[in-house]
Amino acid sequence: MIIEQKFKPVADRFFQLTQEQPFGGAALCIYRNGKPVVDIWAGEQSPGVAWNERTKSVIYSTSKGLLSILSHRLIERGLLDPDELVSTYWPEFAQNGKEKVTVAMILRHRSGLSAVREDMTFEDMQKVIPVEEALARQRPIWEPDTGYLYHAGTIGHLMGKIIFNITGKRINEFLQEELAKPLGVEAFFGAPANLEPEIAQLKSDDLPADPELEFESPLYWNRRAMSYGKAFTGRIDDFVGGYNDPRTHQLEFAGAGGVSNARSVAKIYSAVVVETDGIRLLNDETIEKAISRPNIGLNIFGDPAPHAVHSLGFIVANPAHSPVLSEKTFGHDGLGGQQGFADLNHRIGFSYVTNWIPLAADGMARHRAITSELAKVLKNN
Repeated sequence: MIIEQKFKPVADRFFQLTQEQPFGGAALCIYRNGKPVVDIWAGEQSPGVAWNERTKSVIYSTSKGLLSILSHRLIERGLLDPDELVSTYWPEFAQNGKEKVTVAMILRHRSGLSAVREDMTFEDMQKVIPVEEALARQRPIWEPDTGYLYHAGTIGHLMGKIIFNITGKRINEFLQEELAKPLGVEAFFGAPANLEPEIAQLKSDDLPADPELEFESPLYWNRRAMSYGKAFTGRIDDFVGGYNDPRTHQLEFAGAGGVSNARSVAKIYSAVVVETDGIRLLNDETIEKAISRPNIGLNIFGDPAPHAVHSLGFIVANPAHSPVLSEKTFGHDGLGGQQGFADLNHRIGFSYVTNWIPLAADGMARHRAITSELAKVLKNN
């Protein structure tokens, strides 16, 4: 473990919060100026098995931050233009009211494709291509670019297909080549089966049963965004068809199914904002453009604030919802409290990962408390 002395208050807060969890464990890693200053873990990865430096976990929508980094790598190289039509890269997409959808509309959750209209099965998710084809066929749920709604899973399939058509590489292969292997980290959009013993068991609290959903109501679409119709129909911590299912860990699911650990995600974000082990992933100009186009106001269903504020793929600074070290904080959180972000002003890479997934409470409160301690340390140093 690593705890630089001036960051000890941050580590102490992490250990306190982890001890208070009713289940499981967590890990925290922070890089500053390209070097790790905190790399710690506590609790259990599964009942009776201690969380350790090899433990990985499902990072849910923190996956989207890694997907966004990959997208901006292509933008920086001139291979992808966020303001170009999706059909430029994916000709079959230009049908059924999607002819004018741009890449930026997908990255900003404004494409009208927050959920798949057709019922997908788990087998469809394993094959991936049926999901991509269904998205290419369908009409948008709302008129593109007239508002936004979180693309909980579909952003991964949409951007994954675009990236494949540009590079000829499926999204996990591209992740390994662009981020994981160069930095020597473990991050997967489809974890190898031999790593299963190192993946933490997830546990969520109990929620009341869903009410009967009115067809095409806001709640209908919000639920469908994660269920994909018939692909995920039980609890998120189910061992068959849920996120404790080894088959789920092996899915190419870049929107919400990545598997990684805090050390890896923090190092990736560090390399986004400062040279880390000789690697810089994005330049400052690319980052400034990526965080400069935030969605403003309520989403299309008028859900009450605070909302995460999305720019071109990343969640950007919004003190009411997301961790903020400065106005140049950006990254992406994930269900139940997962977090990965960078800060361009402080040259920070940060990640928090946990297998306790509170759905009835504010799961983000833990990493916000840790980030608050970090902000105090940075202010005084």
